[in-house]
Amino acid sequence: MMIKLIKSLVVLVLLTACATHTSVQRDWPQGAPSLAYFEQVYAEDLRNQQEQTLDEYLLWVKRYYEGWELYRRGWLDVTQDLVMQIESPPLADEVNTKMYSVGRAIAGEWAKKTNKRKIFTRHVAIWGNALVESMNRGEELKLINIVQHDVDGLLADKLPVDAITADRYYASDEDDVFSW
Repeated sequence: MMIKLIKSLVVLVLLTACATHTSVQRDWPQGAPSLAYFEQVYAEDLRNQQEQTLDEYLLWVKRYYEGWELYRRGWLDVTQDLVMQIESPPLADEVNTKMYSVGRAIAGEWAKKTNKRKIFTRHVAIWGNALVESMNRGEELKLINIVQHDVDGLLADKLPVDAITADRYYASDEDDVFSW
């Protein structure tokens, strides 16, 4: 009798895990890189797997792209805002392509468990503020290229985590209540 109970509990736990993962797959954000890409990023990081389940990781990737209660605007919204304000279709396409690429690199790392990652919420906020400023200055593509270079540097351990500051991209505005 006890063995049947244990088997039933194991099956229930496995079904629940599958249902959660299926829900993540079914609700994957349109316009985000493929679910398979992020599953691969997760699979390649054995250290993070010891601290975080695949479902937890994918949930944070979704939050990055869609936003969530604490930060309503996700990367897809920021990208759309950038692209919509650009009048030149070829430039808008290039900005969209580069935002997709840099966003994918950021999300893949940012979604990991805090003590295992190289990109933190502070970085994402700094880059988001800098992207807004780049729109005001007409320097979107220039800034995206700089952010991509910095993301690559962080991921390759060639740039220290604390090198990412708001002043790295634009001079501080004393009136900015969100400055880091």
